[in-house]
Amino acid sequence: MKKAFFFLLIAAVAGLTIWIRLSNRISLGQAEILGGVVRTEIGDAERLYYLTSQWEKRIFFTSGRASASRKTASSLNIDLWEIDAATAEPLSRRRLKRAEVNLDSTALGMEQGILWARIPELVGIRLADGVIVVDREKIAQRNPSIAGVFPKPPETFQMLPSSMQPLRFSAEGGMVVRLDDAREVRIDPVTAEATPYIAKKQDAEPPAEAPPAPPRTEVFSPRNGMDWAAMLRGIVLPPNADGKKWIGLLTEPDLAMMLENSALSSQMDFTKPQRSRLYRATLHEETSFMGTKIQHQNPTALPESPEFLMGGLLIQESSDSYTKSVMWRSEPDSVFVLSRDRLGDEGRMQIARISIDKGAPVWSVALPISNLSAWLPGEHHAIILGPDPSAPRSPMAEENDNTAHHILSLDLATGEWKSFNPDLHRDWPIEGSTEKSK
Repeated sequence: MKKAFFFLLIAAVAGLTIWIRLSNRISLGQAEILGGVVRTEIGDAERLYYLTSQWEKRIFFTSGRASASRKTASSLNIDLWEIDAATAEPLSRRRLKRAEVNLDSTALGMEQGILWARIPELVGIRLADGVIVVDREKIAQRNPSIAGVFPKPPETFQMLPSSMQPLRFSAEGGMVVRLDDAREVRIDPVTAEATPYIAKKQDAEPPAEAPPAPPRTEVFSPRNGMDWAAMLRGIVLPPNADGKKWIGLLTEPDLAMMLENSALSSQMDFTKPQRSRLYRATLHEETSFMGTKIQHQNPTALPESPEFLMGGLLIQESSDSYTKSVMWRSEPDSVFVLSRDRLGDEGRMQIARISIDKGAPVWSVALPISNLSAWLPGEHHAIILGPDPSAPRSPMAEENDNTAHHILSLDLATGEWKSFNPDLHRDWPIEGSTEKSK
């Protein structure tokens, strides 16, 4: 009897030990991108930066004299990621803030190496080391006259629409704050000095002696679906002895229209399932009492051009740019065509670098993503974000988790690509906390 009791006691202790070990664990949600991403190039250093919010759930065991129970504690972590644009691998992940509730947080824009963000209070994060160098306290110390009317963060769970936000960033104005007395000031990212902000008129031209404005970059927000704005139909080549030439994608109906009346729309419906290939045409200006009209004449197919399913020429800038141009590279003179391998859920994206001489592919690669959610080209590499439905999921993933944006780095010279699956690395190491301002 004593022996049986002894074995039962051992089994109970062992079972309790296993239960405690299973109960005391951490579950991490998916790291969601806040607002968007920003790309920088300084010399040979090509970097991608973005903020994420991630729920952390701690399940731990508690016991008393008469009972034992499990408790759950949740917190929201806001982190800054730094990605090597040449390898798609993270270089650092830094913790900016930990909160117990969801926050109205987003990245806003970058200027002079400082990433502006709401978390939900305004902060300026130095990208070189992830340190918060500008915050409400520093702005108040630098500008005591506005300290009493500087807007406070919204109440918990209050998500303001863009039109009501007192904090906004633009490429033209930089970081602009609407004070509680309705005045608007611009905050300098280095000194935290606030100066009156006056929006420039659209038709106003800066004086010739004005110094160049510091470069500012708005964050680019990855699309939930396809970034159709990342593509254009064609490109106008520099004039030569044969006149001005155009190279672009034509479907069979496009070709018939051009042959009939030399007309071609500069727009192309990239959402429509259709096939196209590259053509060369001569541009001719025809002037009448109604103005000048550009005609596309003598279309000729590039003889070695493949056919492309839902193809488009990729642009040189991120698609949020006001002016867009087709990406062009020399040696050999080339354009870059994005297309699909097939329609439907099993379809995947393809990119080809096409020589404009005869249309032969310099290289052509198949990508694992089903949509191009973001296109961020640089001098040597392009960063691509998009979902990969076939990729393995994190063991911590739940059924209702969103599909993660995979990060791909594409070598524009060779077509070689590398990828990072953030869903499999929810627990990527944190390089300390940077919550204290310096």
